[in-house]
Amino acid sequence: MQVYVNTMGHISIRDLQKISGETISSLPGPTPVKSGDRTVGLLIPLKMADPDRLAAILAEAESLAKGRDHAADDAALARFGEVDPVDWSPEAVRALIAERRRS
Repeated sequence: MQVYVNTMGHISIRDLQKISGETISSLPGPTPVKSGDRTVGLLIPLKMADPDRLAAILAEAESLAKGRDHAADDAALARFGEVDPVDWSPEAVRALIAERRRS
């Protein structure tokens, strides 16, 4: 069954029960779900990430991270409570992923 977002730009709760994952993924973006006049949810289709764009963003993040002052970061975060002591460097994350795959 193919359901279209109505002219008011939302999906009814009744239509939501009938639509497929393929239909949801083809929505143009976040779409309100309404029951009568009340908005009861927001349907956000998840899109597959572009691997090249993701790699470029991660490379930029790694480059920016090299200039960080970890002590200054921890001091700035201290007012929010205990600072996470884990090293979330790319190497540490790769090691954690590899360790979890082994177990």
